[in-house]
Amino acid sequence: MSNQLQDTDLFQSIFHSSVEGILVVDAEGVIIKANPASEQLFGYKIGELIEKKVESLIPEKFKKNHKSHREGYIIKPKARRMGQDLELWGLKKDGSQFQLEISLSPATVKEEHVVIAFIIDVTELKKTEKNLTISQAQLKSYSEELEEKVTSRTNELTTTVQKLVASNLNLEDQMQETKEAEKNAAASKSLSSAIAKSFPNGFIIVFNASLEMLLIEGEAIIQLGLNKMYFENANVNDISIFSEKQKNKLKKDILKTIAGEHLRFEIVYKNKYFSVNTIPLLDDDTIISSALFVYSNITEQKKIERDAKNALKKEQELNELKSRFVSMASHEFRTPLSAIQTSAILIGKQNEAGKEQKREKYVTQIKNNVKHLVVILNDFLSLSKLEEGKVIVNKELFDFVALSKTFIEEVSMTKKIGKNLIFSSPDHPVFLNLDPKLVRHILMNLVSNAIKYSPKNTYIIIKIEENNHSVFLEVKDEGIGIPAEEQDKLFDRFFRAKNAYNIEGTGLGLNIVKQYVELMNGTIDFKSKINTGTTFLLKLPKTIK
Repeated sequence: MSNQLQDTDLFQSIFHSSVEGILVVDAEGVIIKANPASEQLFGYKIGELIEKKVESLIPEKFKKNHKSHREGYIIKPKARRMGQDLELWGLKKDGSQFQLEISLSPATVKEEHVVIAFIIDVTELKKTEKNLTISQAQLKSYSEELEEKVTSRTNELTTTVQKLVASNLNLEDQMQETKEAEKNAAASKSLSSAIAKSFPNGFIIVFNASLEMLLIEGEAIIQLGLNKMYFENANVNDISIFSEKQKNKLKKDILKTIAGEHLRFEIVYKNKYFSVNTIPLLDDDTIISSALFVYSNITEQKKIERDAKNALKKEQELNELKSRFVSMASHEFRTPLSAIQTSAILIGKQNEAGKEQKREKYVTQIKNNVKHLVVILNDFLSLSKLEEGKVIVNKELFDFVALSKTFIEEVSMTKKIGKNLIFSSPDHPVFLNLDPKLVRHILMNLVSNAIKYSPKNTYIIIKIEENNHSVFLEVKDEGIGIPAEEQDKLFDRFFRAKNAYNIEGTGLGLNIVKQYVELMNGTIDFKSKINTGTTFLLKLPKTIK
């Protein structure tokens, strides 16, 4: 058998074993060659696609545009890939349609210009891209399916590459054949070369035991900006773009593969993700002589996987917040509403003269519980405005000491007996150029919490200090404290420490305080010890530029 005949068999093997549909179309748009994968893709029997117009595989509404694009491509042919950003559709024999991607490559066969089209069905991939909230089970299933496809493609390429490498390494002088045979072999070789160079969405490399690159082909080589001529026949040790760590890893993988192992792993190069499969290649004596590395670009799949995981994480966080809200609302709203209802019933039974004092007691209870509900609703309103970005810092110059004294006087009139407030500050005004309403809300929340979580006969210390650039507020109590294992969640929405479940509260106050502080370029920190107390330290700038 001559050299050309051997190549002809090899190229026919490449053409027929490819898992991607391959069509060869002449300048008039007539299909002159179709591999089994393309016939299966469009639902035709063997040989039925030959001599059909390529427009017969396109839905009616796209045919006119396709014909003009095809004629323009014949005039200015160049390799291109379509269907990633623009939707392309194919028409099967039974009339059904499917979404596809096409890679086009111009070629010359028997001195005639033809177009080679590589076609893949991307219907399922496009569905997956639109569904970023797929569950972890679906994501795992998709990843397994992708691995199966990569493995299938790798296995199908193995035989072809083995033959190609054997042909490159073991060429011998053969008998001369007829001119017609030479022309057919040349045409087949040209077609096969175009197929190998256009290997879509990845590339392949063959290494020998001496760590030399015998073959490197594929579309991704150009996409990565690599020079094919630089790599062919180069030794791994001499490739300067690889670090020593990368070289050592690659050499180990080559030697493991030549030793008979099949490897599978992922790499990242120039912000692109590749799934790598390695296969030992046998020579004519069935001895492993080289290693095939198949690199498949999975960057898009990784993005889908990452987006899906992020969407799932956000959904889980939202569900957790909803659960906390329902738990909090059912408790915090039910208690005061029950008290209001009970007090109203009792007032209705105390209409006789002489019972004014009891009626006043129940009216006071109603007022206090309504006030508590108003506080809860105000917290929800504040949180909503913060999340919508509607809270604006209205700066004005005010005396922080005077504001604090006024607030403490108001609190002292309503606080329970046994809660002792101790206030200290400089003897002169301390001016801030901030929003006094936000500052008062922060002060009110910190002091109210200190009172609420402290037992009777304890002290609550409120201290104001300053330096040239900042003002410091310290609120210290001798209350129940915050468990150490829960302190990192203190500023989370709806968070309630386990030792505070039986004390009224929404779990929103400190979350709102922290956001108000940060809006004014301040900081807030705390230290706490269980059953000893908690100290909050607030730092605010004197001016906001």
